[in-house]
Amino acid sequence: MPRPIQLTSPKNPVVLRVKDAASGELPGEMVVEGNRLVEDVLAAELPIRIACFSDKLTKAKNGFDLRRRLEQQADEVYACDDAVLARMSTLTTHQGVLCVVQRPEWDDADLLGDEPGRALVVAAAGVRDPGNLGAMLRATEAAHGTGFLALNGGADPFRDKAARGSAGSVLRLPTQFGLSPAQVADFAKAQGLTLVAADGSGDTDYLDHDWTRPTLVALGNEGAGLPDELLSRCDAVVRIPIAPEVESLNVAVAAGVLLYEARRQRR
Repeated sequence: MPRPIQLTSPKNPVVLRVKDAASGELPGEMVVEGNRLVEDVLAAELPIRIACFSDKLTKAKNGFDLRRRLEQQADEVYACDDAVLARMSTLTTHQGVLCVVQRPEWDDADLLGDEPGRALVVAAAGVRDPGNLGAMLRATEAAHGTGFLALNGGADPFRDKAARGSAGSVLRLPTQFGLSPAQVADFAKAQGLTLVAADGSGDTDYLDHDWTRPTLVALGNEGAGLPDELLSRCDAVVRIPIAPEVESLNVAVAAGVLLYEARRQRR
């Protein structure tokens, strides 16, 4: 078992490496922070490039065990001063541990799940708030969705805030990022998925739609909605009725409503 390297200077190159990974400047890498997400990384068996922890970790429940596992599995292990870990952290108060890990990679077939005839994929178009995007990922996994697509122009699902918002779902749920509207529509057609848009202009109540077929449901941000390039290629456009005093639903809430109706119909 390698002995952790002591990291006491905020000017150490490792600090810059971690910050670059957190900002998305290192392709294929992401940063996760906190005991829960690091546990999820270990459970997902993602390669851990760098593990950093301070004494704060060992004061937490199961902290000693988590440190031992990181020392066994990470390529590089650093024992940090709290001030150095705070410099690397994106949190207001760091939780004592963070890791640079390899982003999970998924093929198109992975997004369909083990039973492609019951595929339920969510596409997020222009969802810029990482918290909302993370919540959509979490709702998709919770409702037994099989995959997630995040389009260009929205938040990166593998960045820190979205990963935390997903509560680890982004580490488990097959997810792709950086697609164009045309690529999403082409994916649905190639995989035999019904392409459904969620939009206030829809002529079908979401409760009246048949969600039992293999489906890709696309949602846009609350202001701009879905891009015309995607909306025009949808097989169906559904709406969620809301009180007239309410302008719109939060996109993550809307995703949850649709996903659980699909789940209900598929029981």
